[in-house]
Amino acid sequence: MKPIAQGPGSGLRTPDQVPMILLVNDDGIDAPGFRALYRALRAVTGEPVLAVAPAEERSGQGHAITLDRALHATLRHEPGFLGFAIDGTPADCTKLALDQLCPEPPRLVVSGINRGPNVGRSLFYSGTVAAALEAAILGFPALAVSRQLGHHGDEDGAHLAARLARDLRGRTDLAGMVVNLNLPAKAESTWKPLVIAPHGLAGFQEGYRPVSANGRTGWQLEGHWQPDADPATDASRLTAGHPVLSLLRPDFNGDHARLESLLHV
Repeated sequence: MKPIAQGPGSGLRTPDQVPMILLVNDDGIDAPGFRALYRALRAVTGEPVLAVAPAEERSGQGHAITLDRALHATLRHEPGFLGFAIDGTPADCTKLALDQLCPEPPRLVVSGINRGPNVGRSLFYSGTVAAALEAAILGFPALAVSRQLGHHGDEDGAHLAARLARDLRGRTDLAGMVVNLNLPAKAESTWKPLVIAPHGLAGFQEGYRPVSANGRTGWQLEGHWQPDADPATDASRLTAGHPVLSLLRPDFNGDHARLESLLHV
């Protein structure tokens, strides 16, 4: 692939190829899971991939975006890898890539592989899921990929994700939605069948532990894994050893009829 060249009027462009898949994450541009997924996407789909990720790990950033300063992109053009390191959040990476760095709209946005699961309540804090949801907000189909802690290597999970990406690219019926894939920690040979499960609200049970340093007391957030009591939800199915798919959409609307009584306040 030739070096990136300046395009007319908007951002940076690849002169010889159009990146058909955009890959983002929250663990940083050098994260092993990110690099494994990049390789797998190229090998399985046969399409060029543009990687855009935070320069450093930005886990737990949720859907934060940078408003108080300009963002900067550093080209990372290495053997077998083309991408940009961004000094911003995961959602920043998606927004900047789709507005300035992609030569034309990609057929799919993929986020991951995240180090740690994103099921249950974790979805509300996850930069990986938020980067995918940002793509959905902008009208693209997206795939978010996460894996339980404790695995050794990412190649097996990356290839499953890439096979899904191959089937999801260009799916206009999934535009504006996120397919959320969570993978068990153990090797693929031990996995139970891939299942579809609804998003629950379990996952990590969290609390704050007091810590003292330099004469001051602070509070450190910590938690332990707690699957949902409902065996059908995403956290429970993942705990049972299944790779799990959930379909998410950026829609905060509730039942507006519940507010009717407030019209007469």
